[in-house]
Amino acid sequence: MRFHSAACAAVISAAAVSSASAFGFSPVAVPPRTIAQSSPKPHNHRLHPVAFLSSSSSRSFGMTSTTTTAIATSAPSSSSTSLSLAAGGGPEALEEYAASFASISKSSKIQNPKLVKLAGAAALPLSYLAGAAMTPSRRLAARAIGGIVTAVAAGGVGKSAVEEDVRKGCPAAIARRLLELGLEDANVADGVERLREDYGVEEVDFVDMKTEVYGVYLQGMAKNPLLKTSEMKELTNLRNALRLTNQQLGQAHAEAAVKFFRDISRFASKEELADEDHPDRISLDKYLFLSERAFRQGGETEEAFTFEMSRIGKAFDGLTKEQCLERVENTAKPFYERALNSARSKLDSGAVNPEMLSRAKATLGLSDEVAHQMHIEEFAKEVRVQLGMPETDDEDDEEEDEFIEDEEGNLKLVEREVKDTSGIKFQEGAFERLSKLQEVLSLSDIEGDLEISSTVTEFWCNTALAVMNDAIAKTKSPDKAWSIIEKRQKELFLQDSSMKKLLTQITIQSLGTMLEKTRLFADVGNQAATVNGLNDLIEAKNICKEVLTHGGWKEFDDFEATIFDPNDTSSACGFLSPSVRYNMHRLYFYRSISKGDAGKKKVSDETMAKLQEVQKILGVPESEINFEYKQYFCPDLQKALTAATEEVAKGNATSALVDTYKAEIQQMKADYRLDNDMVVFYSAPLYNEALYKIAGKAPGGIPTKDDVNTLKCLQDLLDIDEVNAQRVASEVFADTYKKAIKEALGSTGIIAEEYRKPLDDLKDRLGMSEEECREIYVRAMSEKFKPMVEFISNEMERLVLTQDQLSQKRGIDYGEDYFKSGKSASGKLGLGTEGNIMRDIMNLIDFYTENDLIEKREVGTKKIEKKIPAEEEGGEEQTITEEVPVYENTYPITALSSGAITEQLAELCYRQFLVSSFTEQGPNAARYEASKGTWGGILGLSSAKMEEIGSNIGGMVYDNYITQMMGSKGALDQQDMMFLANVQAKLGITAEEGEDLMLKTQTKVLSEEASVLFGSEKEPSPETIKAFREKCNSLGLDLQNDIGISKARLVDLFQYEIGPGINSGDITNDDGDLIDEIRDSLGLAEEEGEEVIESIISTRSRGLLAEAKSFVLRGMAADAVARLKELVQYAAFVDGDLGLAPEKSDAQKMYFSFAASDFEGLDEETVEKQKVLLKTALGIPDVE
Repeated sequence: MRFHSAACAAVISAAAVSSASAFGFSPVAVPPRTIAQSSPKPHNHRLHPVAFLSSSSSRSFGMTSTTTTAIATSAPSSSSTSLSLAAGGGPEALEEYAASFASISKSSKIQNPKLVKLAGAAALPLSYLAGAAMTPSRRLAARAIGGIVTAVAAGGVGKSAVEEDVRKGCPAAIARRLLELGLEDANVADGVERLREDYGVEEVDFVDMKTEVYGVYLQGMAKNPLLKTSEMKELTNLRNALRLTNQQLGQAHAEAAVKFFRDISRFASKEELADEDHPDRISLDKYLFLSERAFRQGGETEEAFTFEMSRIGKAFDGLTKEQCLERVENTAKPFYERALNSARSKLDSGAVNPEMLSRAKATLGLSDEVAHQMHIEEFAKEVRVQLGMPETDDEDDEEEDEFIEDEEGNLKLVEREVKDTSGIKFQEGAFERLSKLQEVLSLSDIEGDLEISSTVTEFWCNTALAVMNDAIAKTKSPDKAWSIIEKRQKELFLQDSSMKKLLTQITIQSLGTMLEKTRLFADVGNQAATVNGLNDLIEAKNICKEVLTHGGWKEFDDFEATIFDPNDTSSACGFLSPSVRYNMHRLYFYRSISKGDAGKKKVSDETMAKLQEVQKILGVPESEINFEYKQYFCPDLQKALTAATEEVAKGNATSALVDTYKAEIQQMKADYRLDNDMVVFYSAPLYNEALYKIAGKAPGGIPTKDDVNTLKCLQDLLDIDEVNAQRVASEVFADTYKKAIKEALGSTGIIAEEYRKPLDDLKDRLGMSEEECREIYVRAMSEKFKPMVEFISNEMERLVLTQDQLSQKRGIDYGEDYFKSGKSASGKLGLGTEGNIMRDIMNLIDFYTENDLIEKREVGTKKIEKKIPAEEEGGEEQTITEEVPVYENTYPITALSSGAITEQLAELCYRQFLVSSFTEQGPNAARYEASKGTWGGILGLSSAKMEEIGSNIGGMVYDNYITQMMGSKGALDQQDMMFLANVQAKLGITAEEGEDLMLKTQTKVLSEEASVLFGSEKEPSPETIKAFREKCNSLGLDLQNDIGISKARLVDLFQYEIGPGINSGDITNDDGDLIDEIRDSLGLAEEEGEEVIESIISTRSRGLLAEAKSFVLRGMAADAVARLKELVQYAAFVDGDLGLAPEKSDAQKMYFSFAASDFEGLDEETVEKQKVLLKTALGIPDVE
């Protein structure tokens, strides 16, 4: 019977399964994975979970899921998987996880996974035989092949099924191995690793199994809300047992986080998970804490840590890294708080130290800032304990201040009753215990004192406030009050620095309360009650001040400024508005003024002292005080001053009259306690009015002698100082003085000498200051000065502009007769001098100088040497150094500042003046020369601008003169130098500037000569070059840098100068010094000179050789010898090495012709030397 091969394989495959069963193996069903499902639950208690089968198409490690079937139970499933976790911790979760794989063990008859390989191997021979028998074929080979194929197919299927079945039990085996050996066993890691080989699992799959087991353990641990510090070490041991890397650990935490949150969120709402006290929220926080510790202890980088925590935060409903770390910190704090409590309880045993707390902090992962803050809080608890108080202050029990409504409907503050805290103080030994705790907690003295101060402040303030009020009430003396305050300070360990601030606040509170009560009287205009209240406040202030001074603190020396600061709202008076405070002071002021026997107002010394104290208490500024005084006293003062002024202003005033009124005013000042400024406030306007009246009645506006006397009496009476009197006089008599100045000028514009003294006398009579008179004088002169400048400006334009140019500029058509010349400017040395306006300029200079308009201003000092004659005969003369002031002339009015001339015209005027002074040869030359600086200052030109203009003119003069002289004479002689020195002196050119101008001009001339030298079609002769070169050298000019001749042209000049001499024989090898002199003069380097000489010799030698050869071939021996003798001259420069290479036969012919020639006149040595040079040059040294 025949079977189809495919059917055969199927039958054999089934037989293989049966055969596997015969060896004790059987396929095992995969246990279903269950997940928690949400169900209704009352309150915060969980119901039993409802389990259902996973509908996923695939399982971890290649396991295939079965059909989804829902199973509802009223109790936990006995076969829960990794997602249905026990609540007892990690080990319990592993036990339940391992139990979920129990069905595999029960259905499998072979418990040892190594037997799986044997089962697969046993199935292969049987399948082979069956396949060989069942494959129809006449050929043995075909049957063998069929058997093998069938065996492989059937046996492979049987082996794969068995190995897959066993492999699925590997995760449970890992869990059981961990439970059996324990996490701290030294061999647990190797034991777990051997399971991979036993179960035949690939490395990648085995890592996934280990991470899943780790996740199961982690979830089980987190399910129990109770966190134990040992669990951190437990997780570390688990990681080491499973040999997980940082990356694998992070993956385990991330995957487990997804499952853990999904499991919890099925039973807890978002509101419950937001509740920090809910068990499920606590479990989530515990998971975050364990994860953070695992990553940190694993040495993750900050980037990796952020990544891992972000993954977990994302799984936990999208928490950020910061939110995760905040919850981790809140989870760790209670543990550290217990450690701190333990440290406090063991403090006296000496068993605790800062290092122990540091280790605990590091274990829990708390930051230094958080731990330090917890240290401070723990110290604060101990402070309260040492005070005999509970660790924490129950704020709910404190009584609050209340507001009640009065009959009129206004809210009124009812202060709470202050508890008696006088019995609260530190126990004996408290200081030593707190000091120990401060050291253990690593707190600074400042921090310790601050915590003590913040705790005991209320108790100390209660005592201090009561004592201060008793002192104010005079039931306790200031000395007794201070002793109680100081004793309470010591009982509560309060530092001086803290107590000073508290004393300030208590004093402010005590005095501020009194001021608030007084304010109520002032608001209703009760003057008597307001005055009494402020008097009581003054007394209370002095008592408080006396109490505080017992402490010897300098901080309270300026008591009023510290306690009654109006700009500080927390001060004793700062809570009141300025208007309220000013009103209270005004009421006190009006009530305090008394009247004397004659009914006159008077302020006594006692009243004045109290007023000043009230001013400080209420923080009233001086401006307000002055206003009050003016309102109250000044009408009387003004009346008295007016009467006295009117009487004195009538004229014929005497000193007795002035003294009488002055005594009355002084008595009023004393009675009213008025200062001088307040009196002048009213007296100054009265004086001004009297002065204007006197000026209006004076003839010609000039006061008479009696008027002058009256004004002086008024100044004395009204206490007007000289400065103010002169200021007012300048305002009143300015026009009078200016008119007098103009009249003194006359037609000449210069004040004659006989008018100067009357002007000075007028100034004194008018009572004006020197400064004001000078300003008026300058203003008067400027009115005369400006037209003079404008005239000169117009004349200058007429000189330098043509008729058309001037008409175009001014927009006016001028006739021919307006111009002195229709031509443009011209003159000597290229400078225009025609139409000289020097007379007008000198008139303006005279006007300026004769009227003393030039002012001297001190600009600094300088040291000079001064010789002191000998005191006695035969003594030595001494030289001392003295520092003297340095002055410069200033010009109060200038042509430019007056607007009478443009800057361009001003420069042109100065230029014209310089040219005229330079060219003037007559008697005015010296005067012009001396007035150059003055004219520039009058124009308003700066020193730099004047120097610039002078240099420009000097440049033109130098350029024209030197060009002319060098063109005619070739060089400047002594007479020329003297002329230039004279120009330099006249134009104010410095020696350095003159030298620079001359150098520039000479350079320009020689540069032009160089251009002519190279511009000619003929080569310049050696003599021309030599003359030019020596001229440049004599002036110290560098041909390249100064004259601007390029390096290539310098080389040409060298060649032009020595070439003809070498060719003619005038320059030989013996003339090396001459050649070096020429080369150095041209600024060429030695190498550059050698190159030129070599070029000349090489070029000429080749030409001579060619000519000599031609003459020899033609039989013209004499001509050939002449060329060869010249060739020998060139050969002498280079020791015969001319670089020539003639044909040997030609060279021999030329040599023999030379040797046979006539050497008449030459000695034998010279002849022999020439022959050797020629042989060397021709390359035939062996020719005899």
